Amino acid sequence: MEEHILATQPWVTCYLTDMLLAYMRETTRSIPIDCAALFRVVEGFEAPPNPEVFLTDVSNWVPLAVLRELELQGERVSGRKDFAYHAARAYFQPGKRSLPSLFEIIVRTLNDVRSALIFANLWGAAQTNYLRLQSFEKSGAQAYMLAQFEETARPTVGTIHLLRGFCEGFPQLYPSIGEFECFEEISQLRLEDVVREFPDYRLRHEETRLLIEHEPTGQLAAEAVRIPVKSESVPVADGFQPQSADLLIIPEDGKIDVLAPEEELDPEKRRHATPAYAVVVPGTLCHDTLCHNLEKGQIYNAPYSRFRFAWKETLQPEKPISGETIRRQVSHLLFDHLRQIKQSHLRMVQYHIDKRRLTLENIHLRREVEREYSFAGIIGKSQKIKDLLDLVRSISQTDVTVIIQGETGTGKELIARAIHYNSARRAKRFVAINCGALSETLLESELFGHEKGAFTGASAQRKGIFEVADGGTLFLDEISEVSTATQVKLLRVLQEGELMRVGGNAPIKVDVRILAATNQNLEELVRNGRFRPDLFFRLNVFPIFVPPLRERIEDLTPLVFHFIEKNQGKLNRQVRAINPQALAALMAYRWPGNVRELENALQRMLIVSKGEILDLEDVPPEIRGKGTEVRNTPSGLKGIAKESAELVEKNTILEALSKMSGNITRTARALGISRATLQNKMKLYDLRARKR
Repeated sequence: MEEHILATQPWVTCYLTDMLLAYMRETTRSIPIDCAALFRVVEGFEAPPNPEVFLTDVSNWVPLAVLRELELQGERVSGRKDFAYHAARAYFQPGKRSLPSLFEIIVRTLNDVRSALIFANLWGAAQTNYLRLQSFEKSGAQAYMLAQFEETARPTVGTIHLLRGFCEGFPQLYPSIGEFECFEEISQLRLEDVVREFPDYRLRHEETRLLIEHEPTGQLAAEAVRIPVKSESVPVADGFQPQSADLLIIPEDGKIDVLAPEEELDPEKRRHATPAYAVVVPGTLCHDTLCHNLEKGQIYNAPYSRFRFAWKETLQPEKPISGETIRRQVSHLLFDHLRQIKQSHLRMVQYHIDKRRLTLENIHLRREVEREYSFAGIIGKSQKIKDLLDLVRSISQTDVTVIIQGETGTGKELIARAIHYNSARRAKRFVAINCGALSETLLESELFGHEKGAFTGASAQRKGIFEVADGGTLFLDEISEVSTATQVKLLRVLQEGELMRVGGNAPIKVDVRILAATNQNLEELVRNGRFRPDLFFRLNVFPIFVPPLRERIEDLTPLVFHFIEKNQGKLNRQVRAINPQALAALMAYRWPGNVRELENALQRMLIVSKGEILDLEDVPPEIRGKGTEVRNTPSGLKGIAKESAELVEKNTILEALSKMSGNITRTARALGISRATLQNKMKLYDLRARKR
């Protein structure tokens, strides 16, 4: 998820999640759901250590998707589609709980329901970042409220129930209110969204009609027709002119135009009216015990919802505070509180943006590592490489010290990384160091770290890579180049699991797995006195030998295609294959630099290539000229080419078919031969197209 999406996605305050969880607890005496699972619906938003406590802390904010999932869970647990309505109403029943400070401020400052409705726009802003509320009053002291959800937060059935329950529940805080009802006259709720909540139904468009059908039976469940709705001009009553114009649905200029059902409009006005859908055939949609009624005359798919309020007063309310006093007190109390929770929201968003960025980076790096260093990342199909991978799999499940031997360029570090990233230590760091590239003093400092002032230039304390790799794996390449003095210190770490920084006097415990590598014969170095026998035996717990490329030449073909695919994008080349002659020349070469040299050669071939197929002319001259080294005779290249021509051609065709996903025409074009020739070759070698 990109940052700008995360920053602008719908969020809600935990006032709302607290309402739903409190009702669950009161009706079931527990929270019968997995609160941590609610957070899994939002990619990159990890559950807090105690999800239930987090969701009941009204100062917290969560993505809207968490609230939506909680609504669905509540509906399933209760078996009622109007679960959120009852939860919101019950939240405000007098004497049940201590209400958050926001409600206390409003009740104390706005001491009647009418005054509270005046600031409906602040309610929406205080609890969400996607909902606008706006109230107005018509003649006869009828109060109304408009509600508009942003497109990214289109309302569900549960959303409307929650809003209605909130509107009917909050007035219970006022002693003078006996009954309070909220009626939705026009709904922003879309019929397609309603049907989506009931899997046994489908919505079918038919010109100006919407038909809701029960899929198993094909019977009509409900029907709605497109209707126009007009704008109704309503003078703004005193006090209903909010201060925050940016939170309004209808711009305020002394009167507002609000949508209202229109029974009869002349054709001209009908053409310019806002369309919506009215239910003409009522019905009930059900899934298990969850049901929703579509009543005749209900209007859906409007640009915003319109609610009408009706209430009865049982006591004479206290004398209302004047409009000016309300504005002054609310500006000092409610606005300040609103700003505080908005700042909390922004901090929460920024926190999750940062956390999401780190998570994405970690996922990306981990995928790259797993792709590059998983067993599949080691290319080869020879028996020798299969045996090697079997050893790697076995070693990865243990924590033994391993010494990896092989010629330069055979991929010893690749094997070391494969061991680490398939082991129990894969979540920790893999640190590699070339022991032959540093002087004795620098190597000691790199390995064990140093204290401030330990030597000239040591201006600060510095951790060594043993400490950096603590809990993970340390790969010591070219271990044979380590001096005798440093070998003693390495042995101490291996035996005792502790080290001493250069210039330090306190031992430091470390837990590091050692993988070492060399291209020399350590046993011979031990005999010559150049390598300590005790360190050798400590390292040589499980030796691995990586065979040179010339001893597994059958792996050359898949390696060639792997390096072509890997490097052509980097070098801005579009190469799809290599012809048999060029591949035969590569197979005839001895490859003293092994796989590393092969990749370098392929990179040079990609750079000089002029077409989509690598030709013999693209092979570096020194490789073409030294092909006879395999036989040490003038006819070496011809001999190899003759003996392996069929194998090379067969493997080339197989690899090309695989690369082209078995498409005969594209494979023939990639190989530079006709379709008929390719089919004859496949018949000769008894080949079938292998799809990836």
